[in-house]
Amino acid sequence: MSCGKNNSETTTTMAITPPPVTRIVSLAPSITEILYELGLGDRVCGVTQFCRYPPEAARKEKIGGQADRNYEAVARLKPDLAIILKEQRDMIAFFDQYSIRYIVVGSDSVDEILESIQSVANACSVADRGRIIVKDLRKRMELEYINRNKPKVLLCVSRDGIGSGAIGKCFVAGATSFYDQLIDAAGGVNVMKNVKQAYPTITAEAVIRLVPDVIIDLSMSYTDSHQQPQKSCDDWMALKNVPALKTGRVRCLYGDYLTIPGPRIGLILEDFKNVLPQR
Repeated sequence: MSCGKNNSETTTTMAITPPPVTRIVSLAPSITEILYELGLGDRVCGVTQFCRYPPEAARKEKIGGQADRNYEAVARLKPDLAIILKEQRDMIAFFDQYSIRYIVVGSDSVDEILESIQSVANACSVADRGRIIVKDLRKRMELEYINRNKPKVLLCVSRDGIGSGAIGKCFVAGATSFYDQLIDAAGGVNVMKNVKQAYPTITAEAVIRLVPDVIIDLSMSYTDSHQQPQKSCDDWMALKNVPALKTGRVRCLYGDYLTIPGPRIGLILEDFKNVLPQR
């Protein structure tokens, strides 16, 4: 009797589990904040020169900035994971050359920020922690009430001539910025909601035509100046006929978290809620 191969025999393929992540390089401040929020700070071995929060992140090895990345420093750190924003895809060829595992995340919208938190958590084997953080942020984004007469909000992210006593060119939050969702969650409506750009540029004349009920100015958050935010607010007095000026609804906020699309978006939301009139 001859022994032949059983035709019903099947081959089992074992799933390959990635090795544990112990050395992480972050290529953006928002990514660094996600890593620390997930409790992974001790695994971070390299950050950009703009990663300043939390304070201990600033003491990590520097790998340059957006325009002057130090590829040699990245290679020298021998990371087992690099995390980049989707705008930094030009780095992929370098990672492939040095066999560095990487993931790409986004930060254009609140949904994308939350997806990024979970993606990083999954890649670093702390998925449960990621789900807790994401669930908490989603809950904070839920509207607490229905406002039929939402105030129209103009969010100025940056502008020229701060402290000049006038309003020059303004870079404002458009419909595809993550700020748009935060304004909505805070109970307002973005006056630039129909502009399908992230950060369009407008003039003082355009601000007048938009007739915003509330103006939020974040431009001081981009400076290292010790100038008081109120001095920045004084510039808006030149547009005294705008509704926001008539009702005293111009707020110049200051804080590094205000411009970083990371896990501290909950703080930004609370600031917006405090600014908007509660009806």
